Amino acid sequence: MILNYNYIGEAASLLISCILMFVMLYTRPKKTYVYKFVFVGTIWSIAASILEIIIIIIANRPETLYNSRVFPVLLLVYLMVYNGVLYYIFSYVNMMSMARRKQRKEFLIMYAVLSAIYITVLIIRMVSGSLYKVYLEYIDIFGFVRFYCIAGIICAAVCFYATVTNKHHISRVIWHTVCIFVPVEIIVLLMQLWAAKSYHAIFAGITHSAILLLAFLLFHNIPYDEESGCESQNALDEFIKAVIGKRAFYLVFTEFKLPSVENFISEGDIQIIGINACRSIEAISNKVRLFRISEDKFVNIIDVSDEKAALGMANQIRGVFDRVKTELKLPFNYVIITGRVDKQLKDPFKIRQFYEYLSGKFDDKNNSYYYVAEKEDYDNFADIYEITYSLKDIRNRMDYNDERVVVYAQPIYSVDTDSFRVAEALMRLKIGDKIYSPDKFIPIAEKSGCIHALSCIMLDKICRVVQDLEKYYEFDAISINISSKELSSREMDTDFLDIIDKYEFDVSKIRMEITESAMFEDHSAAVDNMAILDRAGIQLYLDDFGTGYSSFERVMDCPVKTIKFDKTLLYKSLDDDRMDDILSYMIEVFKKNGFVTLVEGVEDEQQNKYSMDRGFDYIQGYHYAKPEPIEELKKYFTRKSNF
Repeated sequence: MILNYNYIGEAASLLISCILMFVMLYTRPKKTYVYKFVFVGTIWSIAASILEIIIIIIANRPETLYNSRVFPVLLLVYLMVYNGVLYYIFSYVNMMSMARRKQRKEFLIMYAVLSAIYITVLIIRMVSGSLYKVYLEYIDIFGFVRFYCIAGIICAAVCFYATVTNKHHISRVIWHTVCIFVPVEIIVLLMQLWAAKSYHAIFAGITHSAILLLAFLLFHNIPYDEESGCESQNALDEFIKAVIGKRAFYLVFTEFKLPSVENFISEGDIQIIGINACRSIEAISNKVRLFRISEDKFVNIIDVSDEKAALGMANQIRGVFDRVKTELKLPFNYVIITGRVDKQLKDPFKIRQFYEYLSGKFDDKNNSYYYVAEKEDYDNFADIYEITYSLKDIRNRMDYNDERVVVYAQPIYSVDTDSFRVAEALMRLKIGDKIYSPDKFIPIAEKSGCIHALSCIMLDKICRVVQDLEKYYEFDAISINISSKELSSREMDTDFLDIIDKYEFDVSKIRMEITESAMFEDHSAAVDNMAILDRAGIQLYLDDFGTGYSSFERVMDCPVKTIKFDKTLLYKSLDDDRMDDILSYMIEVFKKNGFVTLVEGVEDEQQNKYSMDRGFDYIQGYHYAKPEPIEELKKYFTRKSNF
């Protein structure tokens, strides 16, 4: 009897693994934490298939190829490589879970134990001679095939069990994939046992090559768009990771502002014109690559470091889009931002943020713009990025002692008492050696959802200072500014009052300043929150009065005690008699109705005299005191006489 093992299945497995390796090297796949297991596992899969084919060829022609010393070594090496393949597949399935990653040490110990058992049984099989039998015409390797098939079945079963016990920590798609393909793999391995015994066909390699291919296709593959040829955002990120810091290149960010096109042009015509535009961009240079970030945002990478050449290509890209506007005959606009990318921007996320930041400058413009990033753009963005990162970290930590939130205060002069009785607390943000003013970071804090955390930390620090000052100094209150975002928040009053309740002082020592614009953004919600604070004993200031939202009726309906006139009203009134009359009238009306009046921005003696002559109760500005760290307020408040 002459056996002739059929290894076409192993050849197919080798081909699949080689194609997979080529695709992983040629494209820029999504390199997640578990990607390395697919990549390295594919290398081991290729090695396993090559060894398996060599073993089968020798088994088919023992009379010319068999060597009693080399053949057992080949079997041993294959089985160790196969164990490596199982390790990478097993690791891939388990490490998809964040919970399992935290148990990495235990996982390695468990697999080491399984490998020890695997090697022990292998040695026993080798010594007993049950892995293969040599005959004159052929070598029977069924024992060898049976050994690794059983090992594969056990590995699949353990993978399935590990997935079941970890179901709540993995995504649905992973769960469904394991539930479908693990049983399929077990069935294929069982079929391999039967086929090897009955038909001498070897195709077990298809089980590991197919699994690795499936994993790549499901979770890491980043296909090109077949029509436009554009790559995806993940592909862009991987390109940046591979190149950033090694060489400089240029990036062209394009955002289209398209109207509804149904009444202008058919979808098919748009596709044709768009595809032709992509071909035109590709034709500019083989150094230009196309990426599509979203429906209306595109990126072109110009992979050259020479500025003149790069900007020339960028201008040609602009020319392509201008032709598109002409061909489409649509009233649409674009914003094109071109800039050099180097190690200063560090990573893909920061690069995206930079170009979104520059593009945002043109959001309110009703025209097309082409802009080349300048040095000051990088410098300004560096500040914004650091501020954004720090604000989110402050919010997540929510540490009331966070030293990055710095409290300054500006004393406010009382005209009646000729002394300083109140002060306004002012927030600063300290990042490294830099201290940022509110106009730099407050808009970012509001946009990123960090403003309430800052206010809570600020309030807690102010309360500590108030508690200490109250023991030794005479003063009425310290005020804190409230963001427009917070004034409409349901949690605002609870969070603030909980902080104040931790300290032992008269609650009236804390006052809150609410901007006029904030009060009128959501008047109903603002009034409700102000009423809660007022009932708690917290006096309210209406800040920035006169900046464009003024309404006597609404102001009268709100539970504010102090009207804080914006400095722009003061400055205009000094130069305009009509504004002077209006300002005098407003002061008279407010004081007649029981409001306290305060003016800010007084910087010289002329402004100070004018403010006093018009009857303001309080005056705030550099003429009297500049903002200083809040601990310095003791220099301005009067010390209690009994100390």
